[in-house]
Amino acid sequence: MEELSKKSHCIIVGRCADYILRKQSPFRLFVYADMESKIKRCMERQTKEEDFTEREMKRRIEGIDRERAKYYNYFSSQKWGARDNYDLMISTSGKNIKQVSVALAQYLKALLF
Repeated sequence: MEELSKKSHCIIVGRCADYILRKQSPFRLFVYADMESKIKRCMERQTKEEDFTEREMKRRIEGIDRERAKYYNYFSSQKWGARDNYDLMISTSGKNIKQVSVALAQYLKALLF
């Protein structure tokens, strides 16, 4: 991760990258959504083989979020999702992810380059 970040600009999702690369002062972004939006997106993307009910999907999402928080908190000694750990936090609740991604890319390009 460190080697990659030194070679060129890059985007690293998760893996405590904000903490591991802290000496390089990376732009730290946290993307989140309300549970209703998460469930809706996941229900739309699931395959026929998965076929989860909304209740089952909610439990899966909660489990994944719990594991992400546990991993981040353990390896970084910081709190996952705490606003002090990030430069920008974006809620995607009820938003089109592709539109948010394009807007974010434009923002970062103007801000950082």
